[in-house]
This record gives sequence, C-alpha cells and structure tokens, in this order.
Amino acid sequence: MNRARLSSTERAKRTLLTLPQALHHAARDYPGGATAIAAVDGAISASTLNHKLSLTGTNPNHRVNIDELQLILDLTRDPRIVDALLNPIGWVGVDVSELSETDSPQSLLTGITGLLRSENDLSAQLAKALADDHLDDDELAQFELLAVRMLQAVFKLRAVVRLKHEEGRADG
Repeated sequence: MNRARLSSTERAKRTLLTLPQALHHAARDYPGGATAIAAVDGAISASTLNHKLSLTGTNPNHRVNIDELQLILDLTRDPRIVDALLNPIGWVGVDVSELSETDSPQSLLTGITGLLRSENDLSAQLAKALADDHLDDDELAQFELLAVRMLQAVFKLRAVVRLKHEEGRADG
C-alpha cells in the first residue's frame, strides 16, 4: 500500500471517518458548503455552523446538535455520516430507499466484481504488511472501508434482486 501521508480530502475518500470528520466533509462537498446548508434551515447562522463543523475548532462545546445532524444528513445524503454513526457498534448502513434505474442486478454485480478485485489487491498488500508484523493506520483504514463497501454492495444487490422477484410475481 502507499505509505505516503494522505491529505484529509483523500483520507476522507479512502477511510471510515469519525462523525465530526464525516459531517465536515459532507458539508464541504455540498454545493455552497455549510453556508448553503445554514441558509436552508434559517435557524442557524452560517458562521456558527462553520465553527461547529470545523475540525480544528477551539471550543469543545461548539458541536453539531441533533437537529443540525439531521439537516446535514437530509441535504447531503452523504453515506459517510451513516457509516460514522453505525461503525462504532459494528453495523453497516445500506440505503436502499432510492434505488435508481442504474441499480440493476447486472450493474451491481459488476460493481461487486470490481470491489473483489480491489479486495484481492488489498489482501495481497495486507499479507505483505503483516509479514513484517507492521500494519499502518492507512492500511487498516483502507481495508476497513473496503470491507464496509463490500457489505453495502451485497445488501444493495439483495434489495434489487428482491425487488425484481416481487415485480416478477406481480406480472405472473
């Protein structure tokens, strides 16, 4: 694995995040950022929300509250937030509430095949890293994220296959 230090943006794409990190990156990736999110709600100032989402905040009491969490999740639909909420208790979140036209069994199987190739490459790299009895933070984080994404893909495939089955029963 690449042992070079990753930027926070790259790390946010390749690792499971803490809740503050997930909220920060979700808001930053949202068009207009935290300012736009605050404008939708109107109850919080953009400056206050930006301070609450800052990863380098100096005020430990300046935290996102449950209403702001819900607003950010509703607007961004960022799966990293769900991952951050569920990961500490060992659960994997899978959003099948809005399956798209492209979520066919074939497309999901293709995606899973790609994940398996990545898993194979990662497994070989992990085996090499473990051979010298040293697994760094980035290697562990990449493995954990890939494992979660694999589970999510399999459960999404399950939902699509069940939906196809139900459609077939309704037609027949």
